[in-house]
Amino acid sequence: MVMHGTFQFIESGLRLYGHPKLLAVAQTINGSDFVPQNDATFVKLPGLGGSVAWHQDGVTHWNSPDLDEGTHGVNFQCHLYPTSGHSCLWVGPGTHRSHLDIPAMVADNDGSDRLPAAIPLYCNPGDVTIHSRQTLHGSFANTSSDLRIAISFGFHRRRSVLGQHGVLLQPSEVVYDEDFVFKRSAVIQVAIDARHQYYPAETPFVYQPFVGLEDQYRWNDDTYERVIRDYHARDITI
Repeated sequence: MVMHGTFQFIESGLRLYGHPKLLAVAQTINGSDFVPQNDATFVKLPGLGGSVAWHQDGVTHWNSPDLDEGTHGVNFQCHLYPTSGHSCLWVGPGTHRSHLDIPAMVADNDGSDRLPAAIPLYCNPGDVTIHSRQTLHGSFANTSSDLRIAISFGFHRRRSVLGQHGVLLQPSEVVYDEDFVFKRSAVIQVAIDARHQYYPAETPFVYQPFVGLEDQYRWNDDTYERVIRDYHARDITI
């Protein structure tokens, strides 16, 4: 089961989104003007959680001459329960460097989707994993008694998204212009303030695109209605 836009319903999730150390990692990878992608809460119930086929998340830039290992951004996953090989995400190390022919990989493995180079992401509660969206990843049906719940959210380089058209979660007529990106990025600034209000002794992250605008994006009833409600309608996927 996958739920999108959960930060508008779960304030603790919004505070997680504003975590200064996680945002510092996003900035290191994508630059100080990084932008958000989307978020989702993944739930794999014991004995019921379905499989997710091997895939690479990136769509837009595979044929770009400027393609590199981080062009399509990164995903973070915060794990609320221990994971096992039955419930966890599996990844293919080094597969983020190029667009893969996944059916051919399975065929070369005698038709089995148990790809020999893949590894499981074993995690404890509170662990956060990070992977390139270009990395080959997937998960198997959860036939175990393990419960998996993970909060996932991603970030992009600004230059990767500006001027691009919607794909995946967005219709193709959507254009990621400056206004679209700014409105979606405001969620980060509100999340930073929501966290700072809850943890006042913690030094908040300084999000460069909103320097000088902090007072307009405090966590309150107004910004909930103006920024947070239905924010997932402006998710940025490439």
